[in-house]
Amino acid sequence: MSDTGKAPHLAATAPQDRPFRVFISYSHEDVELARVIAQVLEENGMVALYDKTGLQVGTGFPQEIINFITHTHVFLPLLTKTSLKRRWVQQEIGYAVASHVPTAPVAINCEPGEFLYGIEAIRLKTLDAAELEKRLTRKALETCVQKYPLGGALYECAATTDERAVLLAQYARAVTLMGGSGIVRQLGGLSSFHIPAETIDHPVWQLRYGKQHQQEYHRKVLREERLALTGHAKEKGCRIVIDLDLEYQFYGGDARCTRLECLLKFLRSMPDRLCQVAIANHSMRESITIVGDWFAAQSIYGKMGEGYRQTIFTRHAPTIAKMIEEFDRRFDQHLGGVPGSRSRKNAIAEIECRNHGAQCHSGPALG
Repeated sequence: MSDTGKAPHLAATAPQDRPFRVFISYSHEDVELARVIAQVLEENGMVALYDKTGLQVGTGFPQEIINFITHTHVFLPLLTKTSLKRRWVQQEIGYAVASHVPTAPVAINCEPGEFLYGIEAIRLKTLDAAELEKRLTRKALETCVQKYPLGGALYECAATTDERAVLLAQYARAVTLMGGSGIVRQLGGLSSFHIPAETIDHPVWQLRYGKQHQQEYHRKVLREERLALTGHAKEKGCRIVIDLDLEYQFYGGDARCTRLECLLKFLRSMPDRLCQVAIANHSMRESITIVGDWFAAQSIYGKMGEGYRQTIFTRHAPTIAKMIEEFDRRFDQHLGGVPGSRSRKNAIAEIECRNHGAQCHSGPALG
């Protein structure tokens, strides 16, 4: 599910450079047919996701299958006279349709059931690998995604900063557990990478919040957000838009400098080929986080000291594709002509200049 070999340069972010995932739903009696379809998909440059043995009677609807369906670009139910009688196959189809996942059924010597009414299927009398190779192309399935109505996305909402941090970590780790990874695109504030990676009893946390007390739980969930997203950034890279004009006066004199020092520590640890940074020239009232094309989160700022008022999350592939296009367009605007390959060093120099001018604390607590 993740790219193989060396991580790509961040310039290679076009849709064809991102793994295209297709989940195959089938009855365990049809496992050999499913393997043929998986081979066709792989040979056509896609990633086939499926339970290699097939779900057995009584196994229910495990979270692993839910994760596969919600993170897939296209749901492909393999329909046969046998599978149409299997409860768990119907359950998977119902879940995918209810989740508004683009669906491309393959029906062999049968007609699709009621759940798939109105959805065009590939109909075959017998399994014909050559015919499938012609029809199950990446271009054809990408068109299926592009044509899907954007209004069908499902969302999960986090009402507070803590809830947002919990869900960001959960979503990011769910991708990792499936063997996936993705470029971290983030716009707003100083990004998640200004959160300390140090343990929550480290002095840097007190400097971060200054005169304002923060509960251990708050520190814990923020750190989990930082670590989960850092894992993806180290693997695939990051493109971040940061706002250096935030003052953080609510927390006291050292808070802003401490946060910038934490961000600097992260930026210095990243190679240019995996890290691009744009500096916003005006204050932003939103925050966007996109990991690969696995999930996206969009937040609304509250006032200083209150964090985010509301964050909505989605794994809906058509919606995320549009968000990536819009993010990359805005990112290039914020670069302001600075080459992406020099943007990390440019950001480091700008942050160092601002911290030096502010005579920031640089004690051992900041590393």
